[in-house]
Amino acid sequence: MGKLRDPPHELALRILGEVIFEDRLVGFSLHERTGPNPVTMYSFEEVVSLLNDPHPRLDFSELETWIREIMGDEELAEQIADSIRKGKSDQNISLRIKKLMEERLDQCKRSI
Repeated sequence: MGKLRDPPHELALRILGEVIFEDRLVGFSLHERTGPNPVTMYSFEEVVSLLNDPHPRLDFSELETWIREIMGDEELAEQIADSIRKGKSDQNISLRIKKLMEERLDQCKRSI
């Protein structure tokens, strides 16, 4: 897992914005008493928030595609794909992806 380069201004704006309904991402937050609760996400920051949940459930391949095609962040998508390949468990993959996405979000916020 390498360090991400600073994103171009246009990419930072896209990452900090929201997507339209058709481009939303759906994951789940898992709780003991209620089970899986669907979480609809319209922004990169909402995905990071879900990944900070104690038991996030997200299709990592779908997330990689969303980052690549909807956000337009090829570098981050490649790092996520690498994390998926090298991860030993869903929890390990989730933690690796969370760190990458938090790094990218911080970069974007600093650049605006």
